Amino acid sequence: MNFIIKLFKALNSGQTPWQVTLAIVLGMIMGLTPLSGVQTALILFLALLINIHFGLFLVSSAFFAGVGYIFDPLFESFGYTLLSAQGLQGLWTAMYNSGIMRLTYFNNTIVLGSFVVAIALALPLYLILNRVIDTSRGKIVLFMDRYPLLAKFGILKKSDKKDSTFRIMGVGVFAAVTALTLAVAMLVIDPVIKFALEKGLSSATGKDVLIRDVETSFGDASLRITDLEVQDDNGKTNSVSIQNILADLDFNALLLRKKHMELVQVSGIGFDTPSSNPKPSSAKEQTGTAESSTSSFAMPQIKLPTPKELLANADLKSLKVYNQAQKEIDEIKAKWERVSKEELSSNKLDEYKKDLEAIKSASKSKDPTQLLKLKDDITAFKKKIDAHKAKLASIKKDFADDKARISKLISEIKNAPQSDYNNLKSAYSLDSSGAINVVGTIFGEKIKEYIAMAKKYYTLAQPYMKSEAKVEPPKPPRGEGRWIKFKEEVPSPDIYVAKVDLSGKLKSQDFTGTINDIADDQKLLGKATTFKVTSDGDVVEKFVLEGKDDRLGEVAHESAVFGAKRVPLDNLVLSSVTLKKSDIALRGSADVYGLSKLELKSSLDFKNAAVSMEGLDEKYSDIVNSTLSEVKSFYVKTDATGSLESPAVDVTTDLDKKISQALSGVFSKEAKKYEAQLQTMLNEKMQEQLKGVNGSASGIPDINSLVGSQSGALEKLLSESSSIGTGSATDSIKNLLPF
Repeated sequence: MNFIIKLFKALNSGQTPWQVTLAIVLGMIMGLTPLSGVQTALILFLALLINIHFGLFLVSSAFFAGVGYIFDPLFESFGYTLLSAQGLQGLWTAMYNSGIMRLTYFNNTIVLGSFVVAIALALPLYLILNRVIDTSRGKIVLFMDRYPLLAKFGILKKSDKKDSTFRIMGVGVFAAVTALTLAVAMLVIDPVIKFALEKGLSSATGKDVLIRDVETSFGDASLRITDLEVQDDNGKTNSVSIQNILADLDFNALLLRKKHMELVQVSGIGFDTPSSNPKPSSAKEQTGTAESSTSSFAMPQIKLPTPKELLANADLKSLKVYNQAQKEIDEIKAKWERVSKEELSSNKLDEYKKDLEAIKSASKSKDPTQLLKLKDDITAFKKKIDAHKAKLASIKKDFADDKARISKLISEIKNAPQSDYNNLKSAYSLDSSGAINVVGTIFGEKIKEYIAMAKKYYTLAQPYMKSEAKVEPPKPPRGEGRWIKFKEEVPSPDIYVAKVDLSGKLKSQDFTGTINDIADDQKLLGKATTFKVTSDGDVVEKFVLEGKDDRLGEVAHESAVFGAKRVPLDNLVLSSVTLKKSDIALRGSADVYGLSKLELKSSLDFKNAAVSMEGLDEKYSDIVNSTLSEVKSFYVKTDATGSLESPAVDVTTDLDKKISQALSGVFSKEAKKYEAQLQTMLNEKMQEQLKGVNGSASGIPDINSLVGSQSGALEKLLSESSSIGTGSATDSIKNLLPF
């Protein structure tokens, strides 16, 4: 405590009013403005350089910091108004394009608002306080003397000693504090960057990322990262590991709050390497791993399913036709049951009979009114009968159409089994389109496996390839401001890497590569990201992978072409088929649109191959493998389309034809027997379906009989109505009249 008091006394030897007043004013500016930007360091430097009361400066800073917190929302709103003012856009844009001015954090709403208010208040506050202290100094000193601690600091006590305006000691203190701050920053910056990189990369990739060491160099503005590992979910291996990353940073871009690198050197890249800090695995995880390793990539046995199994699992047309026919016939049956109850019931006839009886009764009446109305009633009755007869004719025609439809449905059921037979026979034949499409199945699954592997690494890089949409920052919480961006005179992305040099090893093969123009906003840069990886050695000859990540258009487009003169393959066991050795020449291309749609085309030429099949019956094994021993070369062409998550893979090859030729002779007798059994079972199933359909159809009411019965009854009623003469009724009316 004594040391601090002595330090303050040494810094506060001057006691003139302007020194006290300036201490309060500088403290006011320091307190109202958030601790950020070069203005904070400048005010602190002035407080130490000018011979003011430093203790009072600190007290004033603390007091006005509390005042500033109360008025933060107003400062933020005022700062936003200034930064949004149309007349000031030119000034802000010029300042925004200056790295030094960026260090003032002027484009933060709360920093600008509070600083402008503080500067506006500085001169009035200085003049008022200087006058008050000068005229009332004695009273103020007496008040301060009542508090021992303030008396020890010597605030406002008059001194006859004449001190200079500036103090060298303050500059020394500032230099010492600055040096200490830089020293501490240099000690902690590497661990802080390491922690931030591990956390950020883990969040972006969804994997645990470990970094052994980070080293920064302020002299050449470089950053070195040693032993970076992206762990797999099992915690035992790394999806990717990198021994060294050396990045040359652009210091001018850093001042503009951008991360630009001219060159990044990445060496010692490895894939599926053991983790340096493996996680302990549970018994469940170990079991799951073992199961996946044994169950993944299984191949069906080289045999046809039984006809019963085939019919149980096949997508049969006859079953669909039967279900549709049964549904339609049930609907037709329900329709005519309803018609027979509602339209063809005896209720209608009873109603007409009652109407006829009423007419007959009216014809015997001596009431002139009823006799005059009789003719109209008879005419109306006949119209009702005629309308009902027309309706019966329509019902009869509709019923005939439905009967014809039922006959057609039954005919379709009879014909469907032959179509199913032809399709099943073709689908399960021993050729490239059949169930025993050995190579198509094998390589189709293997291609999917490779696509899944590529997607794993693509997913790791995907977060860094997205161009995020620029949005206006929301209203900030209390105590924070909004960062406002202005037009850049030379637009550039926030993140930009001009070139990345790569080197590493995949299994035993070394590779090198380059990536150019990595940016978080390609449209602003005007360039797409391009890459190229090459490898040439004793194992793999002349391998090339090159492509680009293009986000300049409406839809993102990643494309790549690849090829190799020779890739050796030793003892590839794919379920029932074994390639004991072969050399592969490959070429192809891949395109991904919108981060999801995949188009892949590849061609693999196998040479010097040794093909054999395992698991065959002894009587077939020698014949088949003898034929396959003559197969030395073949091709496999693969197309993959659809979504990146679940692509549809189409494989064409001439090896399946060669295998099919070997198998077809061996299985010819079994195939004929199989086809006969399949035909018989389909026909039996069809007969069962016909019984069900005919049973449903037989339950349809005899509409024709009902219509005929009602038509006869209506004709009889019509005849009876016609026999009621209207002439006699007229004569009866004349007889009733006196003239």
